[in-house]
Amino acid sequence: MEFEIPKDAKVIGVQLPDGLKPKAMEISEKLKSMGYEVLISGESCFGACDIDLNLLKIVDVILHFAHTPILNIKGVVYVPYRVDYDINRVVEVVKSNIREKKLALISTAQYCHKLRDLKELLEANGYEVELKKGSRRVVYPGQVLGCNYTALRNSKSNTVLFIGDGLFHAIGASVYTGKDVYALNPLSLEITRVETSGFLKERYKLISKCVGLERVGFVVSSKPGQNRLRLAKVLIDKAERAGFIADIVYLNDLTPEKLYNLPYEFYVNTACPRISYDDYKNYEKPIITPQEFEILIGEREGYAIDEIE
Repeated sequence: MEFEIPKDAKVIGVQLPDGLKPKAMEISEKLKSMGYEVLISGESCFGACDIDLNLLKIVDVILHFAHTPILNIKGVVYVPYRVDYDINRVVEVVKSNIREKKLALISTAQYCHKLRDLKELLEANGYEVELKKGSRRVVYPGQVLGCNYTALRNSKSNTVLFIGDGLFHAIGASVYTGKDVYALNPLSLEITRVETSGFLKERYKLISKCVGLERVGFVVSSKPGQNRLRLAKVLIDKAERAGFIADIVYLNDLTPEKLYNLPYEFYVNTACPRISYDDYKNYEKPIITPQEFEILIGEREGYAIDEIE
């Protein structure tokens, strides 16, 4: 594990994303064997923006696993988690499935460590490969987040190749760029050409459900990496000028239960964008993105993915 614990630390907090929580005891035992007292965070850990600030108050340091730094918070150490994979096998899959020779290469933090080598190998096989670093919210060239696709900004490639698991980031990349996107799982070696028509149809359907409604809550998260209070205030002004009755709903974790008894007819989410895209079916009332709200009030033409830069 590539990280450094401050020498004066005695009490360690451990914060893990859901996929690594089964390893909590293993990590705890390792740290205990090194002489540390350990507290495991039971709170959510959806990204580097999601720091357990309450736990931080009672420990000397938090080890935050599997995400790259977004915030510079004293007492938080980001612990990388990298997945090994064979780039030679990945290139063989690409050669068999992608005819286009100009590719933009992207991935998530767990797989980014091999993108430079993958780029070189693809280029040795006749591909022209674009590998760019995005905004300061990302660390590695080619890295994308669920809320940030700036590694693809002004891309000159014709096709995007996403290396990783799942389709969420690949769909986001397709909507962001309007280009063909292939999602390649480097472990299973399954490759999928992304289709976004179903995603967009569902999003416009959700926007249509807000037509004719009057009471809107603009959700703002208190989490430092997700807090877009300034944006919410701008949107509140637009909403009131468009005739809506609008308030800011301020909370930490956005969950369906926290909105149950509030009187609003729909919500605009300025917290983590993935909540709007991944979890919207769990909410009894429509929950849309800031860009979707602008479509609703006629200020935006064409769909745009929600980003935090």
